[in-house]
Amino acid sequence: MPNFATPQPITAVVEIAAGSIRLVASDRDDTVAEVRPRDESRPHDVKAAEQTRIDFNNSTLRVTSNRGFAFPRRGAVIVDIALPEGSDLDVSVASAQVRADGRYSDCKLASASGDFSVESVANIKADTASGAVTADNVKGAAVIDTASGGATVGDLDGDMKFRAASGSLIVRRLHGNVNAQTASGDVTVATAVNGGVSVQTASGELVLGIAEGTAAQLDLRTRSGDVRNSLTSSDGPAIGDETLVVHARTASGDIVVQRAAAEAMS
Repeated sequence: MPNFATPQPITAVVEIAAGSIRLVASDRDDTVAEVRPRDESRPHDVKAAEQTRIDFNNSTLRVTSNRGFAFPRRGAVIVDIALPEGSDLDVSVASAQVRADGRYSDCKLASASGDFSVESVANIKADTASGAVTADNVKGAAVIDTASGGATVGDLDGDMKFRAASGSLIVRRLHGNVNAQTASGDVTVATAVNGGVSVQTASGELVLGIAEGTAAQLDLRTRSGDVRNSLTSSDGPAIGDETLVVHARTASGDIVVQRAAAEAMS
């Protein structure tokens, strides 16, 4: 199990064909990486683990496997990495589950198939063909593109762009801006405190909860669906109010705007 002295945050680059990746970022001054077969009784998994390289140079950890195995005979590996918090991630997989616990700076993900979850990140860019993306906390910019798969963000304190051919977006709490476009998929913002929400869906519903004390400017249109706005009209925000600007267009789907539920605001 290679161990590298890393008193500062690093960049971790992981490229595997199949399997799973688990990263744990914490307050530490070293980096540990381990690769093992997903199934030690399966020769292809054993071979894939043997051919996976672990290198460290110029503050960059690289874990790379031979991705030339033909599907479905290619092997699957399990990658475990412990690294300093505040590190950057660059992950590329063909078919793998990726989980990153702890706090990270920038995360980049490219995936043909597989889910990705990260606990806390400054900026995230994810491009998936099939798979869900989950981030508990985003402090900066989020750019997520998916052909088939949804995205869930807990607290978003920044700007987000979401594009999906088939997939839904959930943001639990928003301090910032969301720009979402889906061909087929719903968009839900449970509690919007300030910033802006811009949504375009061909087939999908928008549900927007607006925090108490936030004044919203609404521009809502749907071709085939209902617009339900339970907010009371006013001439403008009161002194001390947060503000939110909303533009929403759906070809087929309802638009629901309401005050955020108390449990969503806590």
